[in-house]
Amino acid sequence: MSTKPHPSLTAADVMKAAEVAELLHVPKSTVEHWARTGQVPSRKIGRRRLFVRPAIEALLLGEAS
Repeated sequence: MSTKPHPSLTAADVMKAAEVAELLHVPKSTVEHWARTGQVPSRKIGRRRLFVRPAIEALLLGEAS
């Protein structure tokens, strides 16, 4: 079984809900709801929910699995 190494993330690759909302032109509350229901990929770390820019871009481009 081969595993692909994950590319390194930089601070620019990690987004908050407000940044995703601005990118998608929707309210922040909508992004938070989508994240809670799994419609938008995110990671919850403690009380913070973070989004990875390449995953959001893939979703926009229809490349998300």
